[in-house]
Amino acid sequence: MPLSRFLLLLCILTFISAASYAQVREVQGVVHDAITGEALPFVSIAANGGETGTTTNLDGEYRLRHNRPITRLRFSYVGYAPQVIYPDSSQRIDVFLQPSAAQLQEVVVLGTGENPAHRIIRLAHQNRDRHRPENLQAYTYRTYNKFVLTATDARELDLSDTLQLSPQDSAYLRMRNLLDQQHLFLLESVTDYAFLQPNFTKETILATRVSGLQQPSFGVVAAESREFSVYDDMPVFFGKRYLSPLSTGSIRKYDFVLQETNMVGQDTVFIISFKPQQGKNFDGLQGLLYINSDGWAVQHVLAQTTAGDDKSGIKLQQQYEQVGPQQQWFPTELDVELSVQQFKFMGHQPYGHLRTYITNINLNPNLRKSDFGVVALQQKADAHLQPDDFYQGYRPDSLSALEQRTYQRLDSVGKAKNLDRTVRITEYLMAQQIPIGPVSVDLNRLLRISAFEGLRLGIGAHTNASFSERFSIGGYYGYGFRDKKAKYGADAAVVLHQPSTLQLKATFFEDVLEPGGRRLPFQQRSLLGDVRPALLPVLDYTTHKSLALSGRLLRYLQAQAMLRQEQRRTTFGYTAADAPQPAYNLTEAVLSFRYAYGEKFMQQFNQLMPMANEYPVLWLQYTRGIDGLLNGNYGYNKYDVRAEATFRHRTFGESNFTLAGGLVDGNAPFVNLYNGYGSYNREYYMYAGEGFETMWPYEFFSDRYAALFFSQNFGKRLLRTRFFQPDLIVVSNIGFGDLKQPLQDVIPQEAYQTMEKGFFESGLLLANIISSPFAGVGVGALYRYGPYSSDAPKNNLKIKMTLTVAF
Repeated sequence: MPLSRFLLLLCILTFISAASYAQVREVQGVVHDAITGEALPFVSIAANGGETGTTTNLDGEYRLRHNRPITRLRFSYVGYAPQVIYPDSSQRIDVFLQPSAAQLQEVVVLGTGENPAHRIIRLAHQNRDRHRPENLQAYTYRTYNKFVLTATDARELDLSDTLQLSPQDSAYLRMRNLLDQQHLFLLESVTDYAFLQPNFTKETILATRVSGLQQPSFGVVAAESREFSVYDDMPVFFGKRYLSPLSTGSIRKYDFVLQETNMVGQDTVFIISFKPQQGKNFDGLQGLLYINSDGWAVQHVLAQTTAGDDKSGIKLQQQYEQVGPQQQWFPTELDVELSVQQFKFMGHQPYGHLRTYITNINLNPNLRKSDFGVVALQQKADAHLQPDDFYQGYRPDSLSALEQRTYQRLDSVGKAKNLDRTVRITEYLMAQQIPIGPVSVDLNRLLRISAFEGLRLGIGAHTNASFSERFSIGGYYGYGFRDKKAKYGADAAVVLHQPSTLQLKATFFEDVLEPGGRRLPFQQRSLLGDVRPALLPVLDYTTHKSLALSGRLLRYLQAQAMLRQEQRRTTFGYTAADAPQPAYNLTEAVLSFRYAYGEKFMQQFNQLMPMANEYPVLWLQYTRGIDGLLNGNYGYNKYDVRAEATFRHRTFGESNFTLAGGLVDGNAPFVNLYNGYGSYNREYYMYAGEGFETMWPYEFFSDRYAALFFSQNFGKRLLRTRFFQPDLIVVSNIGFGDLKQPLQDVIPQEAYQTMEKGFFESGLLLANIISSPFAGVGVGALYRYGPYSSDAPKNNLKIKMTLTVAF
């Protein structure tokens, strides 16, 4: 072949090769909002008319590969004008979509009259059990979490003339300048998560970094965004339950619009918007569902609270991908934005942003039940010592310059202000203890107010872990200014087995106790959960000595065995003025159990805190009064039972049941029988939330009783206007009791009643009439009816104030 022809052929082949090389088979980039520059998640990208496709992740990033040359890309997103791009040789294409004012309307198929979105929603609902991660036998994964607290400009003022600034404008300008340099707060963590059927979970914080702190005792986890599942009927969304758009019968509650249909290879992705129907009064969400025809699984979720939920603005985004050999749909990226709409700070709207990336997903791990305990969340001791390289291995990208400055500035401020000490003090307040060296002051002993004691001042202290992790000793002293009596006590405890919390404890006190009260161990009280004891007008002065062995026998079973000796001195005042008040010497052996299936705890902020539990809790207790032992004068058997349960319904809200009962058999003094469990005191108008709200505390006595306390919280479903949105709660309580023998000349028979005919009361509460994201005040009315009601209707009606807190 002549040299010229050879060179010509070589050139032709070179050009063909170059042209072939120029054909794009892979593209990547970021999709932005053309106005704000904000990255857009879940933008649909179709190549070559749907031959293949993908969506952007939570950072607006995408990467698309194809086995054929990519000649056409279509970018589409609900609320934005679609954009078509014809790639050239460039493999990176950043796209800026223009917001579109036009809104797609619901499309109805002629002939059937059915909304096409409803068919897809029904198919997704029918297949939801296939895609619930909690239906898998087991899985593990690792998470990287980043939480940013910052603020947006709520005023957008032009303050170029700084000589005419008001104090408010100066503060606004300082905040704006600060936010240009840093965030308000930044936190990162890396965790390992494990799940095993039926409900065993464990999360370990491997690394945690908190701006401003050197030794953080806590770390951010994706509990809220992870536990929200659109497949549940009533998923929890930051402590509140909402009706899911995929719940049973959701097409009767929500408006669904098929906004877009994208062909991606052999699959189709249906983008459906949802929002509560007008006139439907329920706690709903609004947003978008991306439903993939491969298994009719949810591929992406964008959900946020509706405009009517004025306490907080919450926006959640979840991304699912097919993972593992079985191609199981599984969450891989989570995003939450949280703001308190009622709160403005220096002209800015603070908001929190939590982003979670899930990696190292294993759907077939080798897990055993013994790998899990009751502590479901804990932090490794060296979690705060992990270097930046450890985090960088899990970050999707390096920290931005703004985030780096946030760490630098706040860490400097934290050292200068000793913020670690401030956090420690906050932890002590939460635990109601302030350590001073090896001793901790008990804050709950400093001040109390009650109807019987009036103002009670005192002090108490116990040794802490600095003294010993296994042994503690403590005591207290208090003085009531109404009853003019001193109270004091001491105790000592030794931990025999740390994993089961097996503890032996000796206790002594001279204090007051409720006559005819219920005493069950292991009861968890909220911040305002002990209102009823403060309302009691009469209490017994008591000398108490006891030795108790308590611990966790099984994962969900706690037990306590106690031997106690008490002298109870009543103060009812029915005896003659010159006669001493009767005293009762009691010796009792008590065996108590508490069973809480599914109960879990988290170890954070240097303390063990309970996590929310949806299962009923049961208490059983047997008490044996021993005549002749340790000066005990009474022999009897006493049986107590209590059960608490909460059930949630997508239409009717939250139902709370408490069932309590007891039986005393034998020769027991009246102080160890059962009072009526009333919580009404005419001097205090506080709703107690425990006991009968229209009954005097000692109006009834029984040696056997059964009571049912029921409340139905409809939330804002039945009463919601623009300016008036209380939580509507219906209350109904029923009690029966009997007394086989009269009280032993302590209380005249005409001064008390028995409940063999049944005690009944019902009422309506309007809670959170005045509310904030953290607390609320309301009002309630309860009415007493039945055999023990008054002939005068006004005497049966009680008006009370309600107070709720969010923690």
